[in-house]
Amino acid sequence: MKKMLLRAFLLLLALLMVIPFAGCQETPKPQETNPVTTPSTDPDTDGAGSEPTDTEPEENGPNLPEKNYNKEEFTILMRALEEYKEDIYVASIDMNATSLDRAVYQRLQDLTYYYNLIIDPVIKERPKDEIPSAAKAGVDVYDMVVEHSGFSLACAASGYYYDWNDLPYVDLDADWWSADARNAFTTPLGKLYTMIGDISYMSVGASTCMFFNKEILSDVQGLASPYDLVRDKTWTFETFEEYVTTLDANMDGDGTGALETDSFGYGTGWWAGPSQLLHSTGYRTIEWKNEDWKFTLDNDTTSEAVFDMRDLLWNSGACYAVNTQEFDALIKPFTEGRLAFTDGRVAHAREFAGEDLSYGIVPWPKYNKKVREYYSTVNGGTNLFSVLRNTTPENAERISIVLEFMAYEGYRTVVPLYYETILSYQYLKDEDSIEMLQLIHNHRIFDLGYFYSPVSSLVHEAIMDPTGPSLSTALDKIEEAAREELFATWNLLDEQPTAQ
Repeated sequence: MKKMLLRAFLLLLALLMVIPFAGCQETPKPQETNPVTTPSTDPDTDGAGSEPTDTEPEENGPNLPEKNYNKEEFTILMRALEEYKEDIYVASIDMNATSLDRAVYQRLQDLTYYYNLIIDPVIKERPKDEIPSAAKAGVDVYDMVVEHSGFSLACAASGYYYDWNDLPYVDLDADWWSADARNAFTTPLGKLYTMIGDISYMSVGASTCMFFNKEILSDVQGLASPYDLVRDKTWTFETFEEYVTTLDANMDGDGTGALETDSFGYGTGWWAGPSQLLHSTGYRTIEWKNEDWKFTLDNDTTSEAVFDMRDLLWNSGACYAVNTQEFDALIKPFTEGRLAFTDGRVAHAREFAGEDLSYGIVPWPKYNKKVREYYSTVNGGTNLFSVLRNTTPENAERISIVLEFMAYEGYRTVVPLYYETILSYQYLKDEDSIEMLQLIHNHRIFDLGYFYSPVSSLVHEAIMDPTGPSLSTALDKIEEAAREELFATWNLLDEQPTAQ
């Protein structure tokens, strides 16, 4: 962990030194440490850019070939939503650019230099509307598709995407690709039509976490830091309940129960705790077992967890649950010191920018000590990366080089800097939280059923309705629809062609 902290610090320092602040609109030189060897391109004759200092590939980096694509365009179809676009494409930088934007920009500059490519972004409000016709065309319309996870999986189920196992230079076993996503999205016959990893820092930003107010915690003697509880493997739902009720009793609320004026030990919303609860038990929504898809939710542990969460939210008097999909309602009470804990996506830390607030970030608690890790649900809004099914084998090679280069550079430079950027929103820097962010990164959950079926809203709906049916009863109601929408189409994928 000390090495990771040092790497993040040195990276930040290096970026500030490498990228000039004067004339920032011009193309900077590629960074000196690069995962691939210097290309055969001659910068003086091809105009590819400034030649970097020759270096050896970093140990355990990708094994990519030398290629000169002679200024071919590489077209990326992506959605216009700002936070999910900028982790892939930053068109230019200026004096006010963040270090994170500079890192994303630099990654593209290095890519275009080493392979003599021109990146051509196609930004659409609803990219999925373009995909059916593009997938059926006889030419390579788009080289890469970067889309919302639900839309990506729906397009995959329609047979529009190329099998990642046929992308020759993508090493799916490498640390910069998510093993969990690979396992979750692989079809019963071994096909993989969409993927994610450190190519996108928002795959970390979309992960669920718990924020806590350090000052509120420090007011109660004898309470261990949540950081230490995480390290000791004792950060469980039961411990969390105790902290919530203890801190709530120690806070000076007005007793009205109103979010605008009262104080609470814990505040949550629709896509936060109620969605994360399932994965805190160590279970997924579905699994492929004995040649069929099975629900994994209908068991004693998940049923007990739902009732425990209901009890905490609706019977303890220490919590406020916002029955909405938005995080916004919880920002003000948390920054004003009227919530001891609140949860959301890691990226929500940006909402605390400029606040005189000392807060920490930890994973959501494990349901009990039997659960192996602190799993973090990745929100369904995250980017997924896909390649159209009509891609030729020759272009698949080029695409695989770009994907592998961007993912590795994300792992090496961009994602560590994202941790620093998230924590720069704090009043005080917090090295413990950097450690926690790495832990969240390592145990992200990409749950196929959560992303792509009626199961996705089942658990939080059951929790947000304090008088609702049991989990097993709710499952019975949606099983047929889930089988129609997910199970049948996902199995049929293996019968459809994925390339010409």
